[in-house]
Amino acid sequence: MSNPSDNDRIEALKFKDEGNAFVKKQNFSKAVESYTKAIELDATVSIFYSNRAFAELKLDNFQTCMLDCTEAIKIDPKNLKAYHRRGLSYVGLLEFRKAKKDLELVLKAKPGDATAKNAFQICEKFIREERFRKAIGGGADDEAKHKICQLVPLNSFDANADLQNYTGPTLEFEQLTNEKNENCGIEIKNMSQDFISKMVNDLFLQGKTLPKKYAASIVSHAERLFRNEPTLIELENEKENQDVKISICGDTHGQFYDVLNIFKKYGKVGPKHTYLFNGDFVDRGSWSCEVALLFYSLKILFPQSLYLNRGNHETENMNKMYGFEDECKYKYSNRIFEMFSQSFETLPLATIVNNNYIIMHGGLPSDPNSTIDDIRKIDRFSQPPREGLFMELLWSDPQTANGLGPSQRGLGFSFGPDITAQYLKRNNLRKVLRSHEVRMGGIFFEHDKKLATVFSAPNYCDSQNNKGAIVHVVPGKGVAGEYNNDDEDLLIEIFEAVKHPDIKPMAYSNGGMGF
Repeated sequence: MSNPSDNDRIEALKFKDEGNAFVKKQNFSKAVESYTKAIELDATVSIFYSNRAFAELKLDNFQTCMLDCTEAIKIDPKNLKAYHRRGLSYVGLLEFRKAKKDLELVLKAKPGDATAKNAFQICEKFIREERFRKAIGGGADDEAKHKICQLVPLNSFDANADLQNYTGPTLEFEQLTNEKNENCGIEIKNMSQDFISKMVNDLFLQGKTLPKKYAASIVSHAERLFRNEPTLIELENEKENQDVKISICGDTHGQFYDVLNIFKKYGKVGPKHTYLFNGDFVDRGSWSCEVALLFYSLKILFPQSLYLNRGNHETENMNKMYGFEDECKYKYSNRIFEMFSQSFETLPLATIVNNNYIIMHGGLPSDPNSTIDDIRKIDRFSQPPREGLFMELLWSDPQTANGLGPSQRGLGFSFGPDITAQYLKRNNLRKVLRSHEVRMGGIFFEHDKKLATVFSAPNYCDSQNNKGAIVHVVPGKGVAGEYNNDDEDLLIEIFEAVKHPDIKPMAYSNGGMGF
């Protein structure tokens, strides 16, 4: 409304204040709704847009945040917060040069702003790396960085004080070499349930870390296992392996204590119990290293019973913005982070269970003719591109309207019920299971119950008060009718968050989106 009445302006301010109250409670979805009502009544106030942009940014809706900031700046070119938030949204959109330009304006006015300064440094680093890659054309140094899990020398950790002073559970290692006597990875010879239990109870739950030699060896060994898996994993417990339960979890985001609770409540990983964690197991939460090392150790011990799909947060740019890189450097080292980063590039992108359920982190392809064979053909061993099937599997979200729409996140698409129905029919599948979005009840069925979003980080970021969910694939033993589920082969269970030490989310973050 371009000419609001006095009453409209008064009511709009009430909705703005309501939105601010929701922000203080960290209920950002409700904040967006309130700011939207304010804008509908009075679209002439810059701060309404920049406030909504803040809430959108907290929801990872980078595209809508950027658009709101641009509108705020049109109304008031001196709205510094709008430039700041637009800069951060451009970082989320991977448009680092545009981000740098906005953040420069912020730093000229507020040179001591730590968040802007750290985000600016992230932009400069990405821009430098891009220039370097172009200059060397993918030369030897770049190649070595992306093979660090294979090339890292095991003996390079031997002089570290953390190893000399270590009295915890022990592992035996072997440096693998190829026919040219070149390093090609590290193998752990004696991974055991006893080691994993002691690692969790005697180290991680006591606030301690593994020696870097141990962490590097676990990542290197697990990376080799992931690299040898197909891009599309296929699991089965309907015709064969009928005594095996397959459990699917959504985002866990470094919430280590909630991950332990999942295993406590629903059973440990083992020959009769397969777990699939559907991406985003790092970032946000302040125990991402512990979660990743636990999953990787379980993968080494039970390679056919623990699977990880890649999420959009198993990527370098997300790790730089949302805390995992800083946490990893604080607890271990930059080299360990680089090893994790390479290992993320080897993670599969999707899983099919019983030829009925396709599971990916984000969403379905935008190509109306795409089949599951297209997933199999993806060269996944890299950072995801900005467009195409690879990106869409990690980033896209469902929408209520038919067809394709722009993503609020700015990466991938929003896809409607017709897209889901056509994809399932074309590929002879029953349902899509995906994650990527908080669902207050832990799981949410939509698209005529053909698609479910499962989220397994309860009370996400210690603020959302959502429940967590897990989906068990148990043919003929499921429960239809619960939690809006209509499938007798699926059993859905809901759980609450558990207590954890008083360490806030992203406690180790030096910037990026940790503002």
